[in-house]
Amino acid sequence: MKTRHFWLVALVLVAFGMGMVGCSSDDDNNDNMSPEGLNPDTAPRVSIDRFSATAGHLFVRDGSNGLPAANAPINMDQEPFVTHGLAADGNAVSYYNFDVMSQTPAPIYVLQREGETNPVAGQLNIVDDIPGDTDYNDFWRVNIVSVSGDYIANTIHSFQQIVDMGLAVQEMNTVVNCPIVPEGSSASLGGGANGLTRGWYRDSVVTYFNFDEAGITAVSDMVPTSPILVCFNINPDQTGGGPASGFKAEGTSSQTHNVVATVPGQGGYSPLWDVTAYDNAAFDMVHDWASAAAVAPTFDPMVNVNCPIVAQNSIDIGNPDTAPRAHIDRFSDAAGHLFKRSGNSALPAADEAIDMDVEPFITHGLGPDGGNVTYYNFDVMPQTPAPIYVLQRDGESSPVAGQLNIVDDIPGDADYNDFWRPNVVTVPADYVANTITSVQQIIDMGLPMEQLDVLVNCPVVPEGSTADLGGGANGLTRGWYRDSVVTYFNFDEAALAPAADMVPTSPILVCFNINPDEDGGGPPSGFKTEPGTDQTHNVVATIPGQGGYSPLWDVTAYDNAEFDNVSDWTTAAAVTVTFDPGVNVNCPVVMQ
Repeated sequence: MKTRHFWLVALVLVAFGMGMVGCSSDDDNNDNMSPEGLNPDTAPRVSIDRFSATAGHLFVRDGSNGLPAANAPINMDQEPFVTHGLAADGNAVSYYNFDVMSQTPAPIYVLQREGETNPVAGQLNIVDDIPGDTDYNDFWRVNIVSVSGDYIANTIHSFQQIVDMGLAVQEMNTVVNCPIVPEGSSASLGGGANGLTRGWYRDSVVTYFNFDEAGITAVSDMVPTSPILVCFNINPDQTGGGPASGFKAEGTSSQTHNVVATVPGQGGYSPLWDVTAYDNAAFDMVHDWASAAAVAPTFDPMVNVNCPIVAQNSIDIGNPDTAPRAHIDRFSDAAGHLFKRSGNSALPAADEAIDMDVEPFITHGLGPDGGNVTYYNFDVMPQTPAPIYVLQRDGESSPVAGQLNIVDDIPGDADYNDFWRPNVVTVPADYVANTITSVQQIIDMGLPMEQLDVLVNCPVVPEGSTADLGGGANGLTRGWYRDSVVTYFNFDEAALAPAADMVPTSPILVCFNINPDEDGGGPPSGFKTEPGTDQTHNVVATIPGQGGYSPLWDVTAYDNAEFDNVSDWTTAAAVTVTFDPGVNVNCPVVMQ
C-alpha cells in the first residue's frame, strides 16, 4: 500500500504563515491518550460501497448494470467512470465520474504537533463519514488538530477521541477532493496515478484517492462549482433518457461533446460540476463552450457531480495517429453470416486482430483446370457495393497525399460491404489532408463528387489483423469512419468493375463433410478434404487473370459422395448439386 499525506496542507501553512486558532491545548490533554496507537497495517478495514442505494445517485447497483460489489476494487479507467469531453477552447479533456456530491464539505482532521508546521509523520488523517453516511462528501474541509509535542502517531484514530480529549482544532479554508473507495481501487490518470492514501474512520482504516490537479478554497463555507454542458444519447425529457442512456459520442469512439467551462490552471476551476444537458440534436454543432452555450438546454437536474479533470490534450481528430479507433467486430450476430461468435466461441473477439492464415479463414481448393488455389474466406457479402470516398484537389488528378479514404459503414452496419465503389470528391486546391474525416462533412460542405466504374475489395478488420498472401501481404490501409480510424485489407489480384451497378460474381462448387440437406450439414460441418491434408475439392470457375473472375463467389454445394470424382471444373459441374444457398461469399484467390 502506498501511503501519502496532505503535505499540501503543510505547504499552505508555510506559505501563508497561518497560526493555530481556537482553544489552546495543554500537556494534560496527552494524559487521556492511549499509550499505544493502532497499527494501520493490522487494524480493521471499513466496508465501503459507493454503489448502494444509500450512497449512489447516478451509479446505483441494480444487479444488471455491472457496478462493483461492496468492497470490490473500482477501476476508474473503465466506463462508466471515465469520460472524454471537451474544454472551453475545444481541446480534449478526460475526467473521472464520482457521482453527485453536496456543496457542503465534510471535515477531515490532520494532526500536527504543537510548535510544528507539518503533519505528524506516519499519522493517518481522520474522517467521520464514509459513502452511505448522511454527511459523507468526496470533498473534505481540512481541520488542523493540535496535539502535544510528544504525541505518538496513530494514538488517535477516531474523531470521537479528538472530541473527548478537547483538542484544539483550526478549520482551514482548504478543500481537498479525496473520494473514499474500496482498497485496491485504481485510477491511472491525474492524482489517481499516485495510488491510494489511508485514513482512519472510527478506529478502522479507509482508503481514498487524492485529486490535487488544482487548489480548492471554500467559498462561503461551501465547495465552489463550475458549469458543464453535457449531451445524452436520449434527451432527459424523453422516456429512458438522461444518464441512464449514456453520453452521446462521436461514431463508435468514446469522444463526447460534453464541454467544461474551466480546466485546471484557469480561474474558477472546480471539479464539482454544475450539470446542464443540451439537446442531442445539436451534438454535431458543439465543439467548444461558445457553441455549446448557444444551443437550447433540455434539462437542468440541479445537481453537482464530482468529476476531476485528469488529462488535457490538444484534440487532434484529423491526425490518424492519435484519432479514436472505431470498434470492429466481424463476428457479431449483426455482422456475421457463416462466421458468428455466438455459434463458435473460438472466433476472435470484437477489436481482436484476425489472422487470415489460419482456419477457418483460409481454404485450399482447385482452379478450373485442376491446379491448386488458395483463397481467404471473408463471409457472405451483398452484390450492392458500399461507397468509399477518395479526396482529390481541384485541378489535380491524384488523391490528396496523406489523406485517408472515407467510408460510412463498418461490419454490422446495414449497408456494409467488403466491396466498395470509389467516389472521387473534389476539394479546394488549398485543402489540408485529413481536415475532412467523415462522410457527413462531405455532405455538409456540398462538395462535388464523381462515382467511378471501379470496385475495390477492402474488408474492414480490427487493427493488427494479418494476411500473408495476395493483397494481404501489403498490410493494412487506414481510413476514416465518422471521425474515427478504421483499417482494411486491399485485395487487388484482379481489376474489378461493376456490372449494372452491382458487384459481379463467379461460380464456385464446394463440398462439405456433411451434405447441407442432412442434420448438422453444410458450413458448420466444414469442408471435406483429402485424408490427412487440408486440400479440399472446392473448385472455382475462374482465377485472377481470366475473363469473368470475381472474388465474390456464387456458392453451390455438390454431393460429398462425388468428392473423389471431382478434380477440376468440368468434373465438378457434372456431379449432383445438393444445395444452392443463394448467397455470395467474398473469397479472394491469393495463390495459384
